[in-house]
Amino acid sequence: MAGNATPQFTKNGTIGAPVNITAANTSSQGGGTIATDIFKMLTADATNGTFIEFVRWIPTATTPTTTTATVGRLFLSSVTSGATTNANTHLIAEVALPAIAADNASTAANWLDVTLNIRIPAGWTLLATCHAAPAANTAWKAIPFGGDY
Repeated sequence: MAGNATPQFTKNGTIGAPVNITAANTSSQGGGTIATDIFKMLTADATNGTFIEFVRWIPTATTPTTTTATVGRLFLSSVTSGATTNANTHLIAEVALPAIAADNASTAANWLDVTLNIRIPAGWTLLATCHAAPAANTAWKAIPFGGDY
């Protein structure tokens, strides 16, 4: 059967669940436990998959506090809950997340965008981690933006 010769467009926009990365995960190979140290942002459309344009990382705090400098990581996984391993979870991007004064009264904290422009297979998940544990009262928030097919 011939491949699709028509451009594929998303049917509706999607914004994944913004997740606060609240724990450290030092593995860049995909090991962890979903919702404990590796956090699910999105499960792709069950029929046709999802296109992810970019993931926005935003430093947050409940009181004026400087975040911990760390590395943010993004993974694709065929697992939707429980434990992940390097056999079912794959690193797709890393970003250096600096120490930033978040929740500041006079200076805005800038976000960082990681461009992906990738298709996620039907039912797969997009996961995020931070290498270092967040400082008290802080978290890095990751939000994916894209569209379902």
